Amino acid sequence: MATCPDHPRELAAATPGRACPFCRGVLLTTEELEHERPGAGAVLEVEGRDDALPFKKPRRCPDCGGPMTPLRIGRLEAWVEKCAACELLWVERGDLTSLALVTKTIQRQDAWASMDSATRAEAAKELADVPERAPQPTLGQTAQALVGLPVLGQLEGAQPSVATWVSLGVLVAVFAGGLAAPDVLGFEALAWRRDRDSLMGLFPAVLAHDGWAHVIGNLVFAWLFGDAVERKSPHWLMPAMLFGGGALSLLIDSFFTPATVLIGGASGGVFGLMGLTLVLQRRGRWMIPLAGLRTAFLPLPFVMVLYVALDVWVASSADSGIAWIAHAAGFGLGALAGVAAGRSQRGS
Repeated sequence: MATCPDHPRELAAATPGRACPFCRGVLLTTEELEHERPGAGAVLEVEGRDDALPFKKPRRCPDCGGPMTPLRIGRLEAWVEKCAACELLWVERGDLTSLALVTKTIQRQDAWASMDSATRAEAAKELADVPERAPQPTLGQTAQALVGLPVLGQLEGAQPSVATWVSLGVLVAVFAGGLAAPDVLGFEALAWRRDRDSLMGLFPAVLAHDGWAHVIGNLVFAWLFGDAVERKSPHWLMPAMLFGGGALSLLIDSFFTPATVLIGGASGGVFGLMGLTLVLQRRGRWMIPLAGLRTAFLPLPFVMVLYVALDVWVASSADSGIAWIAHAAGFGLGALAGVAAGRSQRGS
């Protein structure tokens, strides 16, 4: 049985090779790697620096348990590891992308070197004349923006948002149950009071929503930012932040709220997803509708920080009933979780 060298997970059949279901690292033969990333063998060199990262965290072959030799990818601080015994290669998910970038760069350099001076001059002129194209929104994105719903574009990752849709289903099911049986699943039944309830009551409190506007707002933003998070992280991180981070943000808010006041709702967890998105999707763009069915894209970090600051300011400047401290706490928890997740992915 072959197991992942970083996680106690059995490798599963994949295309190509065998992959860890958690970190998506793959175990390949040399032929499989060459087929997946043509020219990869030409950019791999045995790492000769004793202080390089792979020597601080040596790996054993997932298949035979033998020692693995790190092969550096070009000049990048990225490596593929090769078993000295069975000659299988362990390639992390991100390193497949690194191999593609390096091999394509070398291919472009070879193609450029093969051109004569006149062809090079013509190609350079054509490149200089091509204007930079702004990202083009789809018709659906434009319609979404025009009705006032926020739109995120240029997001990284393509992992399906299974956990996001399941989490939204849970919120909808509980709210619908509260309409049918308010004494069991209504806001007052699920909401938390510091003077009477145990800490475990914070988790059902995340599911408590006081009206249609409350639940619809949380559903829209949980869908928007949950998808952005789940594209680039393990499936469990999205519901962990929505429900676990939401419960913790409610607890923090309770210390600034009278002990007899009921608190509840998933907005703290939703703001946690916003914080995660800010860290994990730095290159994302926020779509802004303009006059004449036109749109503009603004940097996601700028708009999100501005939005959170405005939300906290509006909610805290009047008796709005909005748990703005839970919002701010959730956003901070999400940002910290995003930094931790990024470091974990780089160190694995």
